[in-house]
Amino acid sequence: MAVFFHSSETDFNAEVGEYEEFPQPEPENAATEKTTKPKCRHLSVVLLSFGLLCVLQAILNISLRLALSEPTSKVETEVRSCPRGWLMFASSCYYFSSQRRSWDDSLEDCVQRDANLVIIDNRQEQDFLTGFTEAAWVGMTDREEEGTWIWVDGTVVEKDRLRWALGQPDDAYGGEDCGDIHTMIDFIGLNDYNCSTRNQWICEMPLQ
Repeated sequence: MAVFFHSSETDFNAEVGEYEEFPQPEPENAATEKTTKPKCRHLSVVLLSFGLLCVLQAILNISLRLALSEPTSKVETEVRSCPRGWLMFASSCYYFSSQRRSWDDSLEDCVQRDANLVIIDNRQEQDFLTGFTEAAWVGMTDREEEGTWIWVDGTVVEKDRLRWALGQPDDAYGGEDCGDIHTMIDFIGLNDYNCSTRNQWICEMPLQ
C-alpha cells in the first residue's frame, strides 16, 4: 500500500507498504549435516548390534567351555582284564597249565585260583582252546551216569554243538569218565579219558 503526504512548499512523498520476509540462506554445510545425521544414526545402530553379538558370543563360549569341563558321566567305565599269565577270549580268562595232574587235582588247582575247569559253550570257544596243548583236562564228567556228560557247573554238555575227536566218547576199558581236549594230527576234539591220568589242564574265570 502507498500513502502520499503533500506539504505547501514541496511535495513529499512517503510510501508505506507491506514487506515480506524472505528466508535467510542456509549455511553451506547445512545440507551436509542433514545427510550426515541419518548416516550417523544408522552407524550407531550397527555398532550397537555388533557389540551385542560380541557379548552373546562370549557368553556362548563360556557356557560351552563349562559344559565340556564337566564329566560326561558320573559312572566311570571299568576296564576289565585277566590276571597275569592268563589269556583272554570273549568275556573269559583262561589259564593253561604246564604241569600234569589227575582230573580231580586239576579241578582243585582251578578252584584255588578262584576259577574252574573250563566249560566250553560253543565251537568258537573250542576253536580258541584248540592247539595250546596235545591234551588238557576240561570241566566235564559222566561219573554219575554213563553217557550223560555234565559240566562242573551242573549244566548238561550239548554234545552236538561241540566237536568230538573221531569215535569219541567211547568209554574205552570201561573207565573213561572225565573229559579232555586233544590236538593231534589225526585226533582233534573232545575226548573221554581215565580220570586218574596225569594231564595238563585249562582253568577258566570271568573277566575281572
